[in-house]
Order: sequence, then C-alpha cells, then structure tokens
Amino acid sequence: MTATAHALIGGAIAASVPNPAIGIPLIAISHPIADMIPHWDFGLGWRSKSKILLFLEAAGDLILGVILTFILFGNSTNYLYLALAIFISESWDLLQVPYWLFGWKFFPFSAFYNFGHEINRRAKMPWGILTQAASVTGLVLVLRILH
Repeated sequence: MTATAHALIGGAIAASVPNPAIGIPLIAISHPIADMIPHWDFGLGWRSKSKILLFLEAAGDLILGVILTFILFGNSTNYLYLALAIFISESWDLLQVPYWLFGWKFFPFSAFYNFGHEINRRAKMPWGILTQAASVTGLVLVLRILH
C-alpha cells in the first residue's frame, strides 16, 4: 500500500486505542495485513525507475501521509503517540529502503524486502487504488464509530 494508506491506518488505530502498549503492536501488525489486500503503490516497477524518481515518489507519498494523518487525527491524539504510530506503521517499508536505493541485500534489509515481496498483493490501476481507498476508508470509519 502507499505510505499515505499505512500512515492513515496507523493514525486511525492510535486515535481509537489510546493506550500505546496496545496500540503500537496493533499498528505494527496492521502493515503486513494491509499489504495482503490487492493494491497499487509507487513501489510497483521499482527496478525500472531511477533511484531519484523512486525516492521522490516515496518521499512525497510519505509527506502526504503524515500531513493527512495529523489533519485527521491530530486534534484527538497525543502528538508524540501519533508520530510514533506513523513511524511504526511505515517501518516495514522504511526497512526496505536501503535494499531498494543502495542495494544493501543483507540482513535486516533483505529479510524485510523478502517478507514484503511475499505478502504484497499488487493490483494495477485503477483497481489497486480503489481497493486501497475502500479498505482504508472503511477501517477509519469503523474505528471512528467504535471509538
């Protein structure tokens, strides 16, 4: 999924689960679960992209996710907890960045890349964005209602 989707999922969980001892593990496991839903993201076709383009797309996606998450959940959630939630929600992909950008094909980066490669379910546009948007919107709404 996009970094924006992972950030929003992490933020929604943090906003709904005020106890970080419970929320942080839920946020951590939300990443691979979300990646199992067929989706599109900027990493699709990463080998054929220049490293600069890949970095710029990923950075823009991450910045958008952070901004949207703070807009949606910043008023109802402790800022430090929300920032940690975003970081944890992105950590699975962040640990793959050295593999993609620098060719660091050794532990732990190779392990996170291999795991991510195995669980990710890709879908082409427009379906990959639609499934992702529906999944994230549904989760955010359900967590808002339950909270």
